[in-house]
Amino acid sequence: MKLLETDLHLHLDGSLSVEVVKELAGQIGYDLEGRDIKKLISVGENCESLVEYLKCFDLPGQLLQTEEALELAARDLTQRLVSQGLILTEIRFAPQLHMKKGLTGQQVVEAVIRGVNQGVGNSPMKAGLLLCAMVNGPDKGNDETFDLAASYLGKGVVGVDIAGPEGLIPMSHFETLFKGADRKGIPFTIHAGETGDFENIVKAVHYGARRIGHGCAAIQSEACMDLLKRENITLEMCVISNLQTRAVPSIKDHPLKAFYDRGIRVTYNTDNMAVSDTSLEKEAELIQKHLGFLPEDLVKMNRYALEAAFLEKAEKEKIIAFFDKNNYNES
Repeated sequence: MKLLETDLHLHLDGSLSVEVVKELAGQIGYDLEGRDIKKLISVGENCESLVEYLKCFDLPGQLLQTEEALELAARDLTQRLVSQGLILTEIRFAPQLHMKKGLTGQQVVEAVIRGVNQGVGNSPMKAGLLLCAMVNGPDKGNDETFDLAASYLGKGVVGVDIAGPEGLIPMSHFETLFKGADRKGIPFTIHAGETGDFENIVKAVHYGARRIGHGCAAIQSEACMDLLKRENITLEMCVISNLQTRAVPSIKDHPLKAFYDRGIRVTYNTDNMAVSDTSLEKEAELIQKHLGFLPEDLVKMNRYALEAAFLEKAEKEKIIAFFDKNNYNES
């Protein structure tokens, strides 16, 4: 039986299909004549930095400014994940980026929730939403995003995150934001140590993060790795994306296997299916071929992901039992 897989780290706006881009561009009169859509939304092989990588979000940002567009994008992405046989996903997006033409935060969130629910349908896959604050966003907007998350927690939204160009604003600036979320009981993950310093990871853990987006820089510090293992922090790692943003210089240098062998709870994810031109299948093939992972290691990492998911306890126990029955039952 095919391994039941998970994707904990997946951005909506970075995962639009070519078909959705065509449809949405037509709706707003964006001229795609003679242009290679894939090149517009994918970073290619010559990306030099995270800043360059993030430029691929410009077109999706223009297209996802109506409730209909957001609903379509969320439905299409979720349907594709269902067709790939995923058992769990958490899709993240920043509501404030989709309010440039008059939508309210509530309209943005509800449109994405509708799309996800339509896409999941009657499938067994569980899908939750993470609302992202932005490193380069205004404090007021970030506060409003976390307030939105509190309002929709348990109604489609499962937690929060912060994304954007790491290092542009010191991680310490967001301490109040995340400690406030912790007090309110909002689960959160934090993009940290992607291309920045390992100290960002340490700060994120101290703020209360139970998961870290990427976390590559932890390899620079024995103390940081010990902290991650001791506190059972789960790393949402995205190998192909990390290569493209130059978070790591080569596949052989990627710390995923080193972390795994050390007992740190690592997972493999896609980050941005369109921007990185990737899939879970591609990610799994790559880490087996170049990092020495075995099929049983993939099973273990997907179980780590289920254990770290921002699901209600009973729901989590149910999905883990289903996973174990299908992956560990020899009969």
